Amino acid sequence: MSLSLDQIIKSIQELPAPEQERLRRWLDDKGPSNGDAENSTAANRSAKSLRWLRENAEKYSGQWIALDGDRLIASGSTAEEVYSKAKAEGVEIPFVELVSQQESGPFTGGWL
Repeated sequence: MSLSLDQIIKSIQELPAPEQERLRRWLDDKGPSNGDAENSTAANRSAKSLRWLRENAEKYSGQWIALDGDRLIASGSTAEEVYSKAKAEGVEIPFVELVSQQESGPFTGGWL
């Protein structure tokens, strides 16, 4: 049995939101079908990690975090701890970062 694209899309629209999100992540991980798929997927994961970091840094200030794309895998007080947790979750190359205090903005100097 072969389904048309319209039938597949209709089936996807009928899925509950969590299942649609699961499908979206699967498609993101699969990446484009051209020769640069591996590089594009890695760049996409990094971009998602950086966006997550910008949006959530305040909650994790001073902690190490491990991400897989925009999914938080672990947080803790040492890089080794969060890296180990990420590897235990099966993430081959986790995004591990120390979340630092956010600055109020760049200092431009000048007279008052």
